[in-house]
Amino acid sequence: MTKRKRVIYATKDKLEKVNPKNKAYYKAYRNSRISANSDMKNTTYKTYQSFFNHFLVYLMEHWDNLDLYSEEFQLMAVDIMEGFMVFCQTELGNNKKVINTKLSAVSSFFHWSVRRGRVDHHPFDGKLERVQGANDEKIIAEHFLTQKEVNKITRTLAKREDGYDIIDQLIWGIMMDSANRVGAVSKLTISSLDLENMKFNNIREKRGKLVEVVFNKGTKKIIEEWLEMRKDMDNLEVDAFFVSYYGGEYRPMAVTTLQERIKRIGLILGITDFRSHSIRKTSLNLIFEMTNNLALTAQMANHKSVETTQQSYIKPQSKTELRDEINRMRNK
Repeated sequence: MTKRKRVIYATKDKLEKVNPKNKAYYKAYRNSRISANSDMKNTTYKTYQSFFNHFLVYLMEHWDNLDLYSEEFQLMAVDIMEGFMVFCQTELGNNKKVINTKLSAVSSFFHWSVRRGRVDHHPFDGKLERVQGANDEKIIAEHFLTQKEVNKITRTLAKREDGYDIIDQLIWGIMMDSANRVGAVSKLTISSLDLENMKFNNIREKRGKLVEVVFNKGTKKIIEEWLEMRKDMDNLEVDAFFVSYYGGEYRPMAVTTLQERIKRIGLILGITDFRSHSIRKTSLNLIFEMTNNLALTAQMANHKSVETTQQSYIKPQSKTELRDEINRMRNK
């Protein structure tokens, strides 16, 4: 049996490009742990450092070297970690035991950071499932919905029955139309809304980058209805576009609340692990299928390179689909 060639991922040249703040954070953590238990310096802590370096390089290459203690990281932590899990399996060929150890390495760092008062809370504790099942199973399910499935969700939400309301319609409509990340959608405000041109302006996304969040005519009508409804909501003085009422007042809706609503939207199709990234992947994949223009799709995704779009946001064709496409071309 031929062994799989070992992949050297966290190379010296890549580590040199890692955010120096992140390296300093981890150095402080490692020194603290070694001072408490020096016997583990060359065993567990050495393994954890190696695995944490993999995570830092991944963060550098795929998430613009995001500061681990930044608000942006806290907001996007679950998506980042889920992406890291998939990357470890598909690109590094790690088995489930190794991937879970890598998650533990990152999680232990944040538990320490909370104890030291460096962050208020652990950004993904209790929100991320560890790898389970056989090694050949997908770690995180990928949902590329068909246009027919998208239409079914749209029609179901429009009825506003079974616990679905106008907020669910807006989340679905804006995310499908814009293909933006949930981190940007959670920051939408009334003051940033340009209804006439059907967009929200200057919304902060990854690494503080300012982006537009666009929407189409169908969603515009729902937004107009929501703006009228807000006028009748007593003491609603919050600029946030999505709001929740708790503690006797209206407040900006938390990202976790948005994610819970998105998960319930997936139940329309019987999908129990539907996520915000499922909507983003679906939207971008359908754009590519309609236009066959990878550059345009990458622009909608706010990606710097088309490679990122093609690798993670375009549904891979099965062997059967490839065969059928080849036969269609032959018969032209």
